[in-house]
Amino acid sequence: MNTSIPTTSSGLRSSATMPRRNIPTPLPLVVSLNCVEDCVLEQESLAGVSLFEHVPLSRLADGKIEAAAAVLLHSLAYLPRAAQRRLRPYQLILCLGSSDRAVDSALAADLGLRLVHVDVSRAEEIADTVMALFLGLLRRTHLLSRHALSASGWLGSVQPLCRGMRRCRGLVLGIVGRSASARSLASRSLAFRMSVLYFDVVEENGKVSRSIRFPPAARRMDTLNDLLAASDLISLHCALTNETVQIINSECLQHVKPGAFLVNTGSSQLLDDCALKQLLIDGTLAGCALDGAEGPQWMEAWVKEMPNVLILPRSADYSEEAWMEIREKAISMLQSFFFDGVIPKDAISDEDEEESEIVDEKGQFSIQDKESALQGSCAEQLINEIQQSPESSLKKDSNQSKQSNQNPSPGLPHNIAAKSEGRRSRSGKKAKKRQARQKTLQKSDEPLILEKESTSQREDDTAMSGTDQALSSGSQSPEGSRSRKTPIELMQVSTSDRLLKTSKKLSELSGDSLKDGYIIALYARVCPALHVSRQRVKGGGWFLDTMSNVTKRDPAAQFLVVYRNKEIIGLRSCAAGGKLLQINRRMEFVFASHSFDVWESWTLQGPLEECRLVNCRNPSVVLDVRIEILAAIGEDDGVTRWLD
Repeated sequence: MNTSIPTTSSGLRSSATMPRRNIPTPLPLVVSLNCVEDCVLEQESLAGVSLFEHVPLSRLADGKIEAAAAVLLHSLAYLPRAAQRRLRPYQLILCLGSSDRAVDSALAADLGLRLVHVDVSRAEEIADTVMALFLGLLRRTHLLSRHALSASGWLGSVQPLCRGMRRCRGLVLGIVGRSASARSLASRSLAFRMSVLYFDVVEENGKVSRSIRFPPAARRMDTLNDLLAASDLISLHCALTNETVQIINSECLQHVKPGAFLVNTGSSQLLDDCALKQLLIDGTLAGCALDGAEGPQWMEAWVKEMPNVLILPRSADYSEEAWMEIREKAISMLQSFFFDGVIPKDAISDEDEEESEIVDEKGQFSIQDKESALQGSCAEQLINEIQQSPESSLKKDSNQSKQSNQNPSPGLPHNIAAKSEGRRSRSGKKAKKRQARQKTLQKSDEPLILEKESTSQREDDTAMSGTDQALSSGSQSPEGSRSRKTPIELMQVSTSDRLLKTSKKLSELSGDSLKDGYIIALYARVCPALHVSRQRVKGGGWFLDTMSNVTKRDPAAQFLVVYRNKEIIGLRSCAAGGKLLQINRRMEFVFASHSFDVWESWTLQGPLEECRLVNCRNPSVVLDVRIEILAAIGEDDGVTRWLD
């Protein structure tokens, strides 16, 4: 007993005098979801401040999302619901480069989350992407690269594939909306010697945004229909609001210039997709490019078959430089949050950068002002010279040559000029005869010199529109110079001549001469009627019917010719959204599928006046028709145009 008591007291005494260890406070955890996988930069920058870890969506059950003090993600709307439910209201959620900030903010408000947007201005990236898409559609680089990788890529002539390729100079770019990316695209297009038109879109408050100014060479259009009718290239740069939903609808698309190209890097709800597909089928639009197609309707098989449709996976505004700036901005916001306890606000900086670029107009646009003024003066001078009569231009150049012969060059010294004059005066009769012969040769060569000078002047001109090019090309021919036609008459004559040549060639075509992309009408041979595509009920299936009170201008009577190989063709209905003519198991002519199969394959036998469509699945199924070609592909530019 006595020995145990002191032992116990000494043990208590030693425990009381033992110093306590300072337990280190754990660092807060920052988690990244579906945005930053290689997080070395964040880990090095936040070392000693917080822990940083990337959590893949397959490890949501580990509990790290609930334990995190801050969460980094790309878009809250695209995050799975299982991950959304694990987010907590006390967490700081940084949304890096969201594609739709309004949707993410509304969803965060519904979930009771504290969401902060982090982004930078990406107008340069969008303008670069739009320009690349236009160049790809104009130069057909994607088709040529696909052909080069095929087995017969380097065999034969590539001229059929190159038909329809356009040059950039002289084209008209139409911009819908006013934004920083629109202004950047306008400056790039002017560098490619295009003409730029733009249309101001009315905002939600009924006003038009004037904070961003286009280059002085760009011209504003009063109505959207005027812009669509005058533009070879159309680009949409307006935000999605109640006023801009389907701003490009079927009514507006009726005014589109035939052979135009359309690019949309904004929301797909800005377009009426059904009307756009109709124009792509009948060839009014030469091509389109979309940055992200919302909904499965754009993923149809017939869209994938069309070589003039490009669809990107929402990547128009991405670049490594912009993404690095967003990450650095997020790191600085996390450092101030953990060090100072400052709750950050939205850091977007689009408006700040736009205002700073606009403030110094003289600094930025002074060069563009000079270039545009120079372009305008050169264009006016060229038009004035072309509009003059050939006789006056010859007299003017002959007077200039006489003046140059009379006045010696100012760069020569006076004594050299005097010696040359003395040597000329001492020359005899042979020299006089030689000089007279040279003058006659000079007079005979003057028209050739004029043509060379006008050609070089056209090459050096930096701002020629499509009308100017038509005018200059018409002035080269002697027939056009004698007739002295206006630019509009010259354009109309060239277009009508092209259509007449095409119609003459098509009148001699046989059934084997149909080409991919032709629009045709099918006339019944047993009665004076047209074959049309109809719906049994509203929203139901489509079938082939015969009607006499329908004209060939009705989309129901128009069919797009699609070749599967040299012998097998398919007929897509323009009214049924591009579905192929086929037979079902009950041997009925219907439109049910967009993709080729044996049921949708047909062979054409006989001439166009009396031909037979024979089904490849069942050769006993025959459709006796008379084919009329409504629209054909031009041999010069590859654009489908109506023959009438």
